[in-house]
This record gives sequence, C-alpha cells and structure tokens, in this order.
Amino acid sequence: MQLGPEKVTTKKENEYILRSIGPDNVEEFLNFMRQVSADTHFMSRYSDEVGSDEYEVLAEKARLKTLYEDSRQGMISVFDGDRIIGNVAIRTAGKGRKTNHRCSIGIGIRKEYTGQGLGSILMDHAIEFAKSVGYEIMELGVLSDNTPARSMYEKMGFTEWGCLPDAFHLDEGDSLDEITMYKEL
Repeated sequence: MQLGPEKVTTKKENEYILRSIGPDNVEEFLNFMRQVSADTHFMSRYSDEVGSDEYEVLAEKARLKTLYEDSRQGMISVFDGDRIIGNVAIRTAGKGRKTNHRCSIGIGIRKEYTGQGLGSILMDHAIEFAKSVGYEIMELGVLSDNTPARSMYEKMGFTEWGCLPDAFHLDEGDSLDEITMYKEL
C-alpha cells in the first residue's frame, strides 16, 4: 500500500502527518515498536524481542517492503516530525481464495500520544482502505484487560466473537486472555 502524506488533526487540535511506510522506514518503525512494547503489555512482544539483531532487522525490512508493494496490505503510520507515534498494519487474513475477503489488523500508539483520538484516526483509515480493496471482514485480537481499545473497537462496530484463555503469559507471571473481534465492512 502506498498512501501519500495527509495532514490529520486530533481531537486536541494537534496536527500530524499520516502516510504509509515501507522498507526505508525500518529503523523508525522498530524504534516505535520497541518503545510501545516497553510502555505497555498490550503488544504481542516485549521491547527486547523487537528487531534485536541484524537478521531480525533485515526480516522486518523485507516485510515492510512486501506490505508497501502490496495493493491489498500495508502499514499506515502517524508521524510527529520524523517520529512514528502511531501505526496500524492491515494484512490479508489468509493466502487463498477462500479467505481473501478477510483482513486482520494490529495497532499501536505511543503512550505519551494516547487520548488524542489517534487510534480512531488510524482505524478509520484502515477501515476505509480495507473497503476500497475489497475486504468484507476485518479481524483483530485485543488483550482482555485493554479496556480503552476494546471500547474503541466496539464504538467502531466490532463484535466480540471469541476468547482464547491464557493467550499471553507475562514475564511477571500473570496470564491474559485474548479477545477476538470482527467487523463486517
């Protein structure tokens, strides 16, 4: 997906730039993922598991290239200057014709930028993009204790359809369920 720069204004009247990212943004993206993963347990990996060696950086660069060049998948980021402050990934849910009507998403916002409506802005763009390329269903997973995200998804029309008990084992010893949700587009 190649989405040109677009100015977005948050509910707090802050202005940022929204655009797709590709392989040239690998360092900014990995820095973003490391920080968001350090700030919250809501992400699927810990910060020390994100791009921790040269092989992983090259693999992430290849993944970003694939998503950037794919007309039905991609990464949309919000930038404050050169810094990624929010991101949503839109990926095909399967590889074959039986599931090519479904996409899955993952989203993250830097902690210091939450509460401005960036999640809704990114979700609106992801939904608009998904519809425009023919997806009929959008899916996501959210940790059971991520109340703000669950509330946003419900307001945007997502429906809970499942729960995987103990899906995430935290280093501190706690286990969290993953709630699966979908939206018909």
